[in-house]
Amino acid sequence: MKFVSKFALALSVSALTVVSAANAFQEKPAKAKKGKEAAPPKKNYSKPFIAAYAPAVDALNKKKDVAAAKTFLPAVIAAIQNDDDRYEAGIFAINVGAQLKDFVIQEQGIDLMLASASTPSDIKTQYMFQKGAIAYDGKRYADAEKHMTAAYNMGHRKNNIEYLISTSQSQQGRDKDAMVWLAKAIDSSKGSAELQKPYMVRAAVLSAKAKDYAGAANWYKQLLKAENNPDYWHDSLAYFDRSLTFNPEESLDLMRLMRTVQGLRFQQEYSQYLESLSYIGVRYPAEAVAVLDEGFAKGVISRSNVSFSERYAEAKARLAEDTATLAGTAGPARAPNARPILASLTADSFYSHGNYQTAKELYDSALKKGPVLDKDGKDQTDRTRFRLAMSKAMLGDYTGAKADFAMLTGANRKAIAEYWTLYIDQKSGGAAAPVAG
Repeated sequence: MKFVSKFALALSVSALTVVSAANAFQEKPAKAKKGKEAAPPKKNYSKPFIAAYAPAVDALNKKKDVAAAKTFLPAVIAAIQNDDDRYEAGIFAINVGAQLKDFVIQEQGIDLMLASASTPSDIKTQYMFQKGAIAYDGKRYADAEKHMTAAYNMGHRKNNIEYLISTSQSQQGRDKDAMVWLAKAIDSSKGSAELQKPYMVRAAVLSAKAKDYAGAANWYKQLLKAENNPDYWHDSLAYFDRSLTFNPEESLDLMRLMRTVQGLRFQQEYSQYLESLSYIGVRYPAEAVAVLDEGFAKGVISRSNVSFSERYAEAKARLAEDTATLAGTAGPARAPNARPILASLTADSFYSHGNYQTAKELYDSALKKGPVLDKDGKDQTDRTRFRLAMSKAMLGDYTGAKADFAMLTGANRKAIAEYWTLYIDQKSGGAAAPVAG
């Protein structure tokens, strides 16, 4: 039966290219090392199997009639007496199925090989993955997960197996389990930006689906560290906003960053920005008008919307007086006997007008005078220092801004500062260049 063994050896590699999932097994076979090689173990085929197998091999190998070879398959399988028979029959079935593009026959052959003690362990591992890949392509995700997980536990680490297992679990509605395997996929893809980027996007989507908004924000933040992309900025900040409870002042400074990175995309975000600007009466009319004008120009919000049009009219009515009186407020705020909070609040007005230089000077003055306490005795030092850092960032003093952000003590503001610091890193060349468009 030498011809049978030769047939098996010839097809044992080509049989591994039959599945489409994840471009399975597209690697070129390793070249044989020069020198004397160990002889393959002797096969012990049973006589009934030889009798059934010989005409099948002849039909496939000599006559090149795969349809005829398929008709012999039931008899070949029925004649199996031992593990060597089973191994050989498995290879035959896989190759018949591959040529006919019949995954049922291929899987039948794989099952025979997996059940045979004659199949080398490394080949079993590959075929276990292939069995999972066939199930994946057939959208039998529970089977795909089962067999790919078995292959992984047997040592298979190719073909993006972690990602395929994760996707199989997600398709079964088990996103929490899918996240565990997706994290493994991301870890295994380190060094391959081509793989890591879609994996991290998938991780962000799954996190958001599971209402893990902090997780979603973090994954987008990881993407931002590699690519300065306005879409990533929007999604990261939007999910970050949903992950924590911010007071209006904190929300305002987060929305200011979203505007700075061109991340304002939806009507509700413009509404939130305006709410943060106007939570006590009509504050910062200059900034409100500027934000609304941008939204109108982009077509994201409409002047026909009563809420936006009324706010615009109100802010516009206040703008002239606010602008006219602004310059005169700086002197009293700088006075030696002025309370620190006056300098801080006056700086807020200058910041809202885009006068970041004067805002910076006044915030700095407030901090130098001592604790910045409001009329209720609450410490506003963190808020003041945060806005000093923002002013420096807008003026291009990135080193100074980062130093001030690093001095914050409040949990929320420290968390927001991480995003401002990332923005600074990108502006100063510490991260990837912005994506066009």
